[in-house]
Amino acid sequence: MKLRLSTLHSLFLCLEVICACSELYDAVIVGGGPAGFVLASRLSENPNFKVLLIENGPDTYTNETVTTPRYAGRLQGSQFSWNFTSTPQASLDGEAPPLHQGNGFGGGTAINIMAYCRGARSVFDEWSELSGLDGLRWEKLLKYFEKSTNLFVPPGRNYTQVIDTTTYGNDHVNVSYETAQRVLVDDSFVNTWVSNGAHDVDLTSGDGISMMIGGPHTIDPINATRSYALPAYGFQLTGRSNVELMHGCRVIKVNFEGTRAIGVDYVDLSNNEIYTVRSKETIISAGAVNSPRLLLLSGVGPRNDLEKLGIPVVIDSPAVGLNFFDHHYVIMMFNATPDVITAKQLGDPALLASFLAEYKENATGPLSTPGASSFFTERLSDGVLDGLGVDVTFPKSLPKDRPHLLYEYSSAASLPAPEGANTVSVFSALLQPEASGSVRLNSSDWRDEPLLDTNYFGSESDMAIALYGYKHLLAMMRSDTMSPVVVNEIYPGSNVTSDEDIKAALNKASRPFHHPAGTCSLGKVLDQSFRVKGTQNLRVIDSSAIPRLTTCHLQASVYALAEFAATMLKDELW
Repeated sequence: MKLRLSTLHSLFLCLEVICACSELYDAVIVGGGPAGFVLASRLSENPNFKVLLIENGPDTYTNETVTTPRYAGRLQGSQFSWNFTSTPQASLDGEAPPLHQGNGFGGGTAINIMAYCRGARSVFDEWSELSGLDGLRWEKLLKYFEKSTNLFVPPGRNYTQVIDTTTYGNDHVNVSYETAQRVLVDDSFVNTWVSNGAHDVDLTSGDGISMMIGGPHTIDPINATRSYALPAYGFQLTGRSNVELMHGCRVIKVNFEGTRAIGVDYVDLSNNEIYTVRSKETIISAGAVNSPRLLLLSGVGPRNDLEKLGIPVVIDSPAVGLNFFDHHYVIMMFNATPDVITAKQLGDPALLASFLAEYKENATGPLSTPGASSFFTERLSDGVLDGLGVDVTFPKSLPKDRPHLLYEYSSAASLPAPEGANTVSVFSALLQPEASGSVRLNSSDWRDEPLLDTNYFGSESDMAIALYGYKHLLAMMRSDTMSPVVVNEIYPGSNVTSDEDIKAALNKASRPFHHPAGTCSLGKVLDQSFRVKGTQNLRVIDSSAIPRLTTCHLQASVYALAEFAATMLKDELW
């Protein structure tokens, strides 16, 4: 491993001098997230096919805040994330929640909490219907989930969890269940939902509803480090002379001859110089905010919007930037008993030193886990939905394997908390929103932040289900089964019980799950080859291409989608 790291470091150092290169590439990939690295890896398997990957953010592989699982909560708002802010949301009484997205090699997989889940099979069947791509049906896409993963189930687990080992491969992303070192909160959390009817189900095998215990997470079981797109797919690129990686370079425009993409312009952020790269194929993999943003800046989007900003129109594509979905969630927090390890203990130099010593010596201890483990997904019965008092046609119409809500926790404060509190955050997330948001430009200047309307709980049924989930979460966390680990409730506070007060608390505590998708969706913006409709030699492959949001954490699906697309592109481009 040390040899591979050294070789990769040498490669990155050499790449500093290629910015002015005018060579014609077979493919330029914009974005070094999970999709970008999968595509760079697969397309460069042909030694005669020259690939350039350009990433805006920094290198990540030597940064211990990135690679150490328990430090994941420190990454949002850091140099490793795009730190967007939503427009004020009418549904949240004017609140404007943040949205963090990965910025650096690995993209979102370098800063997420590492949960690995695939969710309900009917979602992928819907992808197939909306896109016209039969290969996106669950039964056919499954081989790409397998192709991208390697599963580790530790011996001596002190918990029971159904695990289907047949749906994994033996390469790339390491997916591992937790050992006996689960967070102390976890038993109480699991028991609370089990008492409410939950049971363990493998939500990576096509099922969508019930409980996952003990993970799994994208953590390398050998050294307990984050397993993400850079080591999983990037390290194997070190011996290939036909692939080049750049970081610290911001792509600001796709260039066209007529409607044919011929490459990109980028800014080297170290000197603010602008360079042009020529390519036969341009692939945008910059994520659900930055992919539509780049298309719009390049003249691909709604004609009226572009003309108002003075951007020459290349293709009038009204759906670019629309269909924005995320798993918005609502937070409650409690003060945990002193034996629960939270971010508070990580801030104690003496305790942290002991944690680091154990981690570096044995790859065990509090730093070896993300501080979160199990989660529960729930589908509301038709009777409960009918009792919400609003139009529930959409949530009732969803296939029966899809949940409406997800409940999870983390061992850190997700909202401001009292100094010295041993804070655990728990949240309820809306998994299948009806209302969508949008990404629009604020101006024609690439430096300006986009207008991000996340449209939190934007339909009557979305808000009603979100409120139901938050009330259910509060009731469960206030129950006797949680008492062994709860000292007192921090937010919204045990005195918050009325519908009016709970709604006010929801407004202040709503945040994104950082799973945005759909803004360059297949079937609307993209054709069946992931090509932007009306253009030639321009494709978008990442979470923005996903036409319908999955029912749990998104990274697994992005890896699989990129593997599927890479197979298609190899047939077309090689």
